[in-house]
Amino acid sequence: MATTLRIPAPTPRQASTSRRLPKLGRLAMVLEIFLGIGALFGGIQFILAPDGHLLGVPLSMLAGTPFHSFLVPGLLLFTFVGLGPMVAAALTARRRAIGPLAAFAVGLTLMVWITVEMVIFAGVTSLFWAFYLVLGTVIAAVGVAWSRTTGR
Repeated sequence: MATTLRIPAPTPRQASTSRRLPKLGRLAMVLEIFLGIGALFGGIQFILAPDGHLLGVPLSMLAGTPFHSFLVPGLLLFTFVGLGPMVAAALTARRRAIGPLAAFAVGLTLMVWITVEMVIFAGVTSLFWAFYLVLGTVIAAVGVAWSRTTGR
C-alpha cells in the first residue's frame, strides 16, 4: 500500500502588524513627524498670537495679501501641514496600505503650501521656503518609491 503525502494548498497570508516597516516607510514616518511637529508649533503660535509677535513675524509681512492677521494662515498651517503629516505617520505606523499614498499627499501638500507662500511673499525667508519645498519633494518621492516596493 502506497502512502500519499498531501501538501495543503498555500493560503493567502494576512498582513502582520508585527512585521517591521520597510526602510522607506520608516523614512516617510520620520519626515512626516518632523514636518508635522514644526507646523503644529508654528500654527499654534499664529493662532494664539495672530499679530505674529510670538514668532517675531511682523503683521506688515501680510501687506498685499488677502490676510489681515496670521489667524487664518495659522489655522491652515496647523491643519494641513501639521495634522495631515501626523495622520499620515499614524497610518504608516499602523501598517495601513494607504501609507505610501498618504506620504505622497503630504509631500504634495507641502509643495503647494510653499509654492503659494513663495508667490505671496518674496524675500529673504525664501531660503527657508526652498528647504521645505525640497523636504516636500523628498517626502513625495519616498511615498512613490515606497508604493513601488509594495506593489500598490
